[in-house]
Amino acid sequence: MTRSDPSSLQKSVRRGTAKRRPGKATATRLIEAAFELLESENLDRFSMRSVAQRAGVSLANLQYYFPTRTDLAKALYFHIEARYRTAYEQCTAAAPAIPIERLKAVLRFNMQDITTRPTRRFFIQFWALLGSMDDFSGRYLGELYAIDIEQLSEHIRPLQPDAPPAEIARRATLIAAVTEGLTVVMGNVRPADPNSEAQLEAAFELMVNIATGDAMA
Repeated sequence: MTRSDPSSLQKSVRRGTAKRRPGKATATRLIEAAFELLESENLDRFSMRSVAQRAGVSLANLQYYFPTRTDLAKALYFHIEARYRTAYEQCTAAAPAIPIERLKAVLRFNMQDITTRPTRRFFIQFWALLGSMDDFSGRYLGELYAIDIEQLSEHIRPLQPDAPPAEIARRATLIAAVTEGLTVVMGNVRPADPNSEAQLEAAFELMVNIATGDAMA
């Protein structure tokens, strides 16, 4: 995944902090340290202290911006949102200016992304972390994937501008479900593995059909 957009920072830090450039830089470094920790270490290593150590700041400094682990985890929502928005902008910029081709570029990017070890490791551990914070009620996962669903909806909507918003959201939700399911069941895909490539291609075609409504009858 690409690096985050600093414009998302004010959504995630405690009100009144990170107003000046050094503070913004510190808050960004803390969020990126939390992201990198989940991407590279086991979940039992994820703590406020370990994030502070990775970022090279004191625990008190971390808690100035993110008083609790929940605050820090929620800040990762917006970090992820900015990363994927940037990635989607990059891949659609290289695609033909046709809605279906731009959507396909996004879906192709996601198919490649979910088969990489760092992405899989991050999300599987982040899901577990969020679940542990709300007694596995699904509340925090719902908040996280509301962002994902809205981003996908932005690329589905131009295919059928007159479709009801609820229908667009339904299609985006199903595509998100297929993508995240593949994250779990596919594992790390070896290059040129014909079985994995065939499965990914079938999933890609299914998601295109969902987006266009062809699979919704």
